[in-house]
Amino acid sequence: MMHRLPLGILLALATSMLLAAAMPVEVDWEPRLEGLDPRRPMAYFELGEEIADAATSPESRELARRLFGIAGRIDREGLGASAALALAALAPDRRTAARLRAVAAMQDGRRGSVGALPERPRVDATTAIGVSEAFGGFRTGRTSKLRVLLEDPEGLRLLERWDETLPGGVAWLTERSRRSARSRPDLSESEVLAMLRVEVGLLQAQAPTWSSVLDLDGDEPLLEIPVENIDEMILDGELLPYRRNGRWVATPGE
Repeated sequence: MMHRLPLGILLALATSMLLAAAMPVEVDWEPRLEGLDPRRPMAYFELGEEIADAATSPESRELARRLFGIAGRIDREGLGASAALALAALAPDRRTAARLRAVAAMQDGRRGSVGALPERPRVDATTAIGVSEAFGGFRTGRTSKLRVLLEDPEGLRLLERWDETLPGGVAWLTERSRRSARSRPDLSESEVLAMLRVEVGLLQAQAPTWSSVLDLDGDEPLLEIPVENIDEMILDGELLPYRRNGRWVATPGE
Protein backbone atom coordinates (compact mmCIF):
# COMPACT_ATOMS: atom_id res chain seq x y z
CA MET A 1 0.00 0.00 0.00
CA MET A 2 1.43 3.37 -1.01
CA HIS A 3 1.64 6.16 1.55
CA ARG A 4 1.18 9.72 0.41
CA LEU A 5 3.58 12.29 1.76
CA PRO A 6 2.04 15.48 3.12
CA LEU A 7 2.06 18.37 0.67
CA GLY A 8 4.24 20.46 2.99
CA ILE A 9 6.98 17.83 2.99
CA LEU A 10 6.86 17.53 -0.80
CA LEU A 11 7.16 21.30 -1.16
CA ALA A 12 10.08 21.39 1.26
CA LEU A 13 11.86 18.63 -0.65
CA ALA A 14 11.27 20.37 -3.97
CA THR A 15 12.55 23.67 -2.58
CA SER A 16 15.70 22.09 -1.17
CA MET A 17 16.40 20.38 -4.49
CA LEU A 18 15.99 23.65 -6.39
CA LEU A 19 18.27 25.47 -3.97
CA ALA A 20 20.90 22.75 -4.26
CA ALA A 21 20.76 22.93 -8.05
CA ALA A 22 21.11 26.71 -7.97
CA MET A 23 24.14 26.68 -5.68
CA PRO A 24 27.39 27.29 -7.58
CA VAL A 25 29.76 24.34 -7.67
CA GLU A 26 33.39 25.17 -7.01
CA VAL A 27 35.63 23.60 -9.63
CA ASP A 28 38.77 21.77 -8.54
CA TRP A 29 41.40 23.64 -10.53
CA GLU A 30 44.41 21.99 -8.89
CA PRO A 31 45.13 19.36 -11.58
CA ARG A 32 45.23 22.04 -14.27
CA LEU A 33 47.19 24.43 -12.09
CA GLU A 34 49.84 21.78 -11.48
CA GLY A 35 50.05 21.17 -15.22
CA LEU A 36 51.07 24.77 -15.97
CA ASP A 37 54.57 25.33 -17.32
CA PRO A 38 56.29 28.75 -17.52
CA ARG A 39 57.48 27.83 -21.00
CA ARG A 40 53.84 28.29 -22.05
CA PRO A 41 52.76 31.60 -20.47
CA MET A 42 49.61 31.80 -22.58
CA ALA A 43 48.25 28.77 -20.69
CA TYR A 44 48.36 30.79 -17.45
CA PHE A 45 46.47 33.65 -19.09
CA GLU A 46 43.79 31.41 -20.60
CA LEU A 47 43.23 29.49 -17.36
CA GLY A 48 43.04 32.82 -15.54
CA GLU A 49 40.24 33.92 -17.86
CA GLU A 50 38.38 30.67 -17.28
CA ILE A 51 38.70 30.89 -13.49
CA ALA A 52 37.72 34.57 -13.44
CA ASP A 53 34.62 33.78 -15.46
CA ALA A 54 33.58 30.96 -13.11
CA ALA A 55 34.65 32.70 -9.88
CA THR A 56 32.14 32.57 -7.04
CA SER A 57 34.46 33.54 -4.19
CA PRO A 58 37.21 36.04 -3.38
CA GLU A 59 39.67 33.14 -3.36
CA SER A 60 38.82 32.22 -6.94
CA ARG A 61 39.18 35.81 -8.10
CA GLU A 62 42.53 36.07 -6.32
CA LEU A 63 43.65 32.88 -8.06
CA ALA A 64 42.68 34.36 -11.43
CA ARG A 65 44.61 37.54 -10.60
CA ARG A 66 47.70 35.53 -9.74
CA LEU A 67 47.52 33.62 -13.02
CA PHE A 68 47.23 36.84 -15.01
CA GLY A 69 50.14 38.25 -13.04
CA ILE A 70 52.34 35.22 -13.65
CA ALA A 71 51.57 35.31 -17.38
CA GLY A 72 52.41 39.02 -17.53
CA ARG A 73 55.63 38.61 -15.59
CA ILE A 74 56.86 35.59 -17.54
CA ASP A 75 56.14 37.18 -20.92
CA ARG A 76 56.23 40.89 -20.13
CA GLU A 77 56.60 41.99 -23.74
CA GLY A 78 54.06 39.57 -25.14
CA LEU A 79 51.38 39.41 -22.44
CA GLY A 80 52.20 42.25 -20.04
CA ALA A 81 49.60 44.64 -21.46
CA SER A 82 46.92 41.97 -21.75
CA ALA A 83 47.59 40.81 -18.19
CA ALA A 84 47.26 44.38 -16.91
CA LEU A 85 43.92 44.78 -18.71
CA ALA A 86 42.66 41.50 -17.26
CA LEU A 87 43.79 42.56 -13.79
CA ALA A 88 42.01 45.90 -14.23
CA ALA A 89 38.75 44.03 -14.80
CA LEU A 90 39.24 42.28 -11.44
CA ALA A 91 40.51 45.32 -9.55
CA PRO A 92 38.90 46.00 -6.15
CA ASP A 93 38.35 49.70 -6.87
CA ARG A 94 38.22 52.19 -9.74
CA ARG A 95 41.53 53.83 -8.92
CA THR A 96 43.43 50.54 -8.98
CA ALA A 97 41.69 49.67 -12.25
CA ALA A 98 42.78 53.01 -13.74
CA ARG A 99 46.38 52.44 -12.69
CA LEU A 100 46.39 48.99 -14.26
CA ARG A 101 44.94 50.35 -17.50
CA ALA A 102 47.74 52.90 -17.44
CA VAL A 103 50.25 50.08 -17.00
CA ALA A 104 48.72 48.35 -20.03
CA ALA A 105 49.12 51.52 -22.06
CA MET A 106 52.76 51.80 -21.00
CA GLN A 107 53.65 48.40 -22.48
CA ASP A 108 55.18 49.01 -25.89
CA GLY A 109 53.86 45.85 -27.57
CA ARG A 110 56.53 46.12 -30.27
CA ARG A 111 58.24 42.82 -29.46
CA GLY A 112 57.25 39.44 -28.11
CA SER A 113 54.27 37.28 -28.92
CA VAL A 114 51.70 40.06 -29.20
CA GLY A 115 53.76 41.51 -32.02
CA ALA A 116 53.85 44.86 -33.77
CA LEU A 117 50.71 46.96 -33.59
CA PRO A 118 49.81 49.09 -36.62
CA GLU A 119 48.50 52.58 -36.03
CA ARG A 120 44.74 52.96 -35.78
CA PRO A 121 42.43 55.89 -35.03
CA ARG A 122 42.39 56.60 -31.31
CA VAL A 123 39.41 55.45 -29.24
CA ASP A 124 38.38 56.42 -25.74
CA ALA A 125 39.10 54.19 -22.76
CA THR A 126 35.45 53.22 -22.32
CA THR A 127 35.30 51.81 -25.84
CA ALA A 128 38.64 50.01 -25.50
CA ILE A 129 37.59 48.37 -22.24
CA GLY A 130 34.22 47.43 -23.74
CA VAL A 131 35.89 45.60 -26.62
CA SER A 132 38.26 43.87 -24.20
CA GLU A 133 35.34 42.69 -22.07
CA ALA A 134 33.47 41.45 -25.15
CA PHE A 135 36.51 39.55 -26.41
CA GLY A 136 37.27 38.13 -22.97
CA GLY A 137 33.67 37.01 -22.56
CA PHE A 138 33.76 35.31 -25.95
CA ARG A 139 36.92 33.39 -25.03
CA THR A 140 35.16 32.01 -21.95
CA GLY A 141 31.95 31.07 -23.74
CA ARG A 142 29.87 34.20 -23.08
CA THR A 143 29.08 35.75 -26.45
CA SER A 144 26.33 38.25 -25.59
CA LYS A 145 28.58 41.33 -25.35
CA LEU A 146 30.44 40.42 -28.52
CA ARG A 147 27.20 39.93 -30.41
CA VAL A 148 25.95 43.33 -29.26
CA LEU A 149 29.24 44.85 -30.38
CA LEU A 150 29.06 43.20 -33.80
CA GLU A 151 25.42 44.21 -34.28
CA ASP A 152 26.16 47.85 -33.49
CA PRO A 153 27.17 49.76 -36.67
CA GLU A 154 29.78 51.81 -34.80
CA GLY A 155 31.20 48.73 -33.11
CA LEU A 156 31.34 46.86 -36.39
CA ARG A 157 33.15 49.73 -38.12
CA LEU A 158 35.65 49.84 -35.27
CA LEU A 159 36.44 46.13 -35.55
CA GLU A 160 36.65 46.33 -39.35
CA ARG A 161 39.65 48.64 -38.90
CA TRP A 162 41.39 45.60 -37.42
CA ASP A 163 40.13 43.20 -40.06
CA GLU A 164 43.59 42.09 -41.20
CA THR A 165 44.72 41.48 -37.61
CA LEU A 166 41.99 38.94 -36.86
CA PRO A 167 42.38 35.52 -38.52
CA GLY A 168 39.66 35.59 -41.16
CA GLY A 169 38.72 39.14 -40.22
CA VAL A 170 35.47 40.28 -38.68
CA ALA A 171 33.62 37.62 -40.66
CA TRP A 172 35.59 34.96 -38.74
CA LEU A 173 34.76 36.63 -35.43
CA THR A 174 31.06 36.84 -36.31
CA GLU A 175 30.89 33.21 -37.37
CA ARG A 176 32.77 31.96 -34.31
CA SER A 177 30.60 33.99 -31.94
CA ARG A 178 27.49 32.30 -33.33
CA ARG A 179 29.02 28.84 -33.30
CA SER A 180 30.39 29.19 -29.77
CA ALA A 181 27.25 30.46 -28.05
CA ARG A 182 27.06 29.05 -24.50
CA SER A 183 30.26 27.04 -24.91
CA ARG A 184 33.94 27.84 -24.60
CA PRO A 185 35.34 28.19 -28.13
CA ASP A 186 38.23 26.01 -29.21
CA LEU A 187 40.70 28.73 -30.15
CA SER A 188 44.29 28.21 -31.20
CA GLU A 189 47.03 30.20 -29.49
CA SER A 190 47.50 32.28 -32.64
CA GLU A 191 43.78 33.16 -32.63
CA VAL A 192 43.90 34.19 -28.97
CA LEU A 193 47.00 36.29 -29.63
CA ALA A 194 45.29 37.98 -32.57
CA MET A 195 42.39 39.02 -30.33
CA LEU A 196 44.81 40.26 -27.68
CA ARG A 197 46.58 42.35 -30.34
CA VAL A 198 43.30 44.13 -31.03
CA GLU A 199 42.58 44.69 -27.32
CA VAL A 200 46.04 46.06 -26.60
CA GLY A 201 46.11 48.02 -29.84
CA LEU A 202 42.87 49.83 -29.02
CA LEU A 203 44.31 50.98 -25.72
CA GLN A 204 47.66 51.91 -27.24
CA ALA A 205 46.37 53.42 -30.48
CA GLN A 206 48.74 56.21 -31.52
CA ALA A 207 50.32 56.39 -28.04
CA PRO A 208 47.20 57.38 -26.07
CA THR A 209 47.40 60.19 -23.59
CA TRP A 210 46.97 59.73 -19.84
CA SER A 211 43.59 61.47 -20.08
CA SER A 212 42.25 58.74 -22.37
CA VAL A 213 43.26 56.14 -19.79
CA LEU A 214 41.54 58.13 -17.05
CA ASP A 215 38.25 58.77 -18.85
CA LEU A 216 36.48 56.22 -16.66
CA ASP A 217 37.55 57.98 -13.47
CA GLY A 218 36.81 61.63 -14.18
CA ASP A 219 39.52 64.20 -13.58
CA GLU A 220 41.12 62.64 -10.52
CA PRO A 221 44.90 62.76 -11.05
CA LEU A 222 46.67 59.44 -11.47
CA LEU A 223 49.55 58.71 -9.12
CA GLU A 224 52.89 58.46 -10.88
CA ILE A 225 53.75 54.93 -11.98
CA PRO A 226 57.53 54.47 -12.14
CA VAL A 227 58.59 52.06 -14.88
CA GLU A 228 60.52 49.96 -12.37
CA ASN A 229 57.26 49.29 -10.47
CA ILE A 230 55.34 47.82 -13.41
CA ASP A 231 56.34 44.22 -12.64
CA GLU A 232 55.19 44.69 -9.05
CA MET A 233 51.82 46.03 -10.19
CA ILE A 234 51.31 43.07 -12.50
CA LEU A 235 52.31 40.54 -9.82
CA ASP A 236 52.97 41.63 -6.27
CA GLY A 237 55.72 39.55 -4.75
CA GLU A 238 58.09 36.86 -5.96
CA LEU A 239 57.45 35.10 -9.26
CA LEU A 240 56.52 31.53 -8.30
CA PRO A 241 55.31 29.87 -11.51
CA TYR A 242 54.79 26.28 -10.36
CA ARG A 243 51.83 24.92 -8.40
CA ARG A 244 52.57 22.00 -6.10
CA ASN A 245 50.41 20.60 -3.29
CA GLY A 246 48.17 23.64 -3.19
CA ARG A 247 50.91 26.28 -3.08
CA TRP A 248 53.01 28.29 -5.52
CA VAL A 249 56.72 27.43 -5.67
CA ALA A 250 59.78 28.56 -7.61
CA THR A 251 60.88 25.19 -9.02
CA PRO A 252 58.94 22.12 -10.19
CA GLY A 253 60.65 19.82 -7.70
CA GLU A 254 59.61 21.69 -4.55
